[in-house]
Amino acid sequence: MRKWQGEVTVKHKEQRLRGNRKLALFIFMLIALTVSLLLSGAMQKKTGTAADFIVVNGQRVSAAEFGLYLDMSKALVADHFKQVYAAEYSDQFWTDSFSGETPLQMLVEEAKSKLIKAKVLQQLAEKVGVAADTSYESLLSGMEAENARRSKAVAAGEVVYGPISFELASYFSYYMSNLEIATTEALQKSGCLSISEEQVKREYEANKQVKYTQPGEIKLKWAALSYGEGTPFTDKNEALSVMQQLKNKAADPAAFDKTASGLGIEVLDASVTKATRRTAALENPAVLQSAEKLQTGQLGDIFEENDAIHLLYCISRGESLALPYDEAKDVIASQLRADQFKQTVEKSQEEAVVEWNGKSAEKTGLAWLGQ
Repeated sequence: MRKWQGEVTVKHKEQRLRGNRKLALFIFMLIALTVSLLLSGAMQKKTGTAADFIVVNGQRVSAAEFGLYLDMSKALVADHFKQVYAAEYSDQFWTDSFSGETPLQMLVEEAKSKLIKAKVLQQLAEKVGVAADTSYESLLSGMEAENARRSKAVAAGEVVYGPISFELASYFSYYMSNLEIATTEALQKSGCLSISEEQVKREYEANKQVKYTQPGEIKLKWAALSYGEGTPFTDKNEALSVMQQLKNKAADPAAFDKTASGLGIEVLDASVTKATRRTAALENPAVLQSAEKLQTGQLGDIFEENDAIHLLYCISRGESLALPYDEAKDVIASQLRADQFKQTVEKSQEEAVVEWNGKSAEKTGLAWLGQ
């Protein structure tokens, strides 16, 4: 009897042990599932769940990614309804109807158009091997890495071009621009984009007098009046008033010089040529822009640049001359390649297989707008 009771006791112990193991396994699986759900929720909060309203060439887009394109389209749509219908922004603005047009519907369609164009370019970049991953998650991680790189460079005293830290919309523009350049170069190397010497010559001959010219020499009277600390005019408005007096009396070059002298305004005899244009563009872009608008005998508008008030009088303007072919051919070839690339992308857009549910997209749009 005791033997039998001992065997039963052992069996009970083994059963309890197996039960404890099952319980431990269950608890472990429960914890793993909980952690998985928490991580999934964190990822969804960052990148959004897969949307059910748009798929481009088999690639499903998340609601969060669609929100990026909604964000880029919002100002354009709001401005359209303000310009056309004088519509003011309100809580009902996006769902109101203006002569049959609804801001929400236009917003969603604009976002859809931008998204398809971007996706087609991204997929083309993957196809030619310049991008391994063009997902939204990759875009976000790329922005974080780039911002970290820029922050580290600033801390080290290095030169950083552009913003120190990107917002999502500005980083997306930066990313897509670089992607387009890289894809164009890859297509060119593979021979998919090919511009012949004959094409370049035909374009040059057809448009050399219109598109491929260099401006003739522009001779100017350039009046400049500085203002601010250490000058006779600490107030900008005073300097503007004096320059206006010059403009009112400067009917010809002689009057321009005489009046300026009487008002204490310095006048330079200047000229814009092929040799000086680049320097002018860097040092005095507003002066160059004003000079290029003037014809012989014409007085320009008063403008401000580099803490000074300026006024130009055009003495003469030479005729524009066609650039020599050797100077124009590289620019022409580059433009023709850009046009060819644009056509390639547009063709890919036309051939793209898009699954679209407008009603579901509008619901996402309303949610994104907080309505």
